[in-house]
Amino acid sequence: MPVFTVKPRFYPIRLIARIRSSSELTLEVKNNSSELVWLECDLTVPETFSLAPDRELRHGRMRAGIMAAGESAECKCKVYGSPFTEPGLHKLKITAYGYGKDGSISAREEKEAEIRCERLKA
Repeated sequence: MPVFTVKPRFYPIRLIARIRSSSELTLEVKNNSSELVWLECDLTVPETFSLAPDRELRHGRMRAGIMAAGESAECKCKVYGSPFTEPGLHKLKITAYGYGKDGSISAREEKEAEIRCERLKA
């Protein structure tokens, strides 16, 4: 059994292609171990996306904090599309790190989340 689980979801579930639009990414994390864990997630978005509304930002970090055994938490951030974002499925890379009591990484999990980008229908 993994030390923790990470479940990504988007709202709204799709972005509009070729214009500035945004979607909120929510990461639901759960500590499955019997010990305290400090949890952080690194996020990498594709080239035509950003984590900031007014500039390019492809890498970010979300901190869930200290989680007791069996505890869950949610982290939220916005993902922004640009005028260069094409229609289709785009993959975001999520790497979650769990730190133990001694401050070293005790577990690591990599996930990919897909976000759909569609043309605006007239």
